[in-house]
Amino acid sequence: MSLVARRYDVNANQVFAWRRRYRGAAAELAGLRLTPVTVMPDQPVATAPAGASELIEVVLAGYRVRVGDGVKASTLRLVLDVLERR
Repeated sequence: MSLVARRYDVNANQVFAWRRRYRGAAAELAGLRLTPVTVMPDQPVATAPAGASELIEVVLAGYRVRVGDGVKASTLRLVLDVLERR
């Protein structure tokens, strides 16, 4: 555990907690799996033009999804579920 924690710059106690939570949930939910995440440094924020909406960008399974502030959470969940299964 300590090697994994050091490799990803995470506290070892957090890795133990994640493992315990994952094992407990896996017993309850068949097919549960971890999704790899890459944390990248923040990019410089450009000033948005007037009238521009806030965007969230998600990269999952090789797909890039940009979500505006008018998207319903249920619709986004459906899109992410479909992409995750590919």
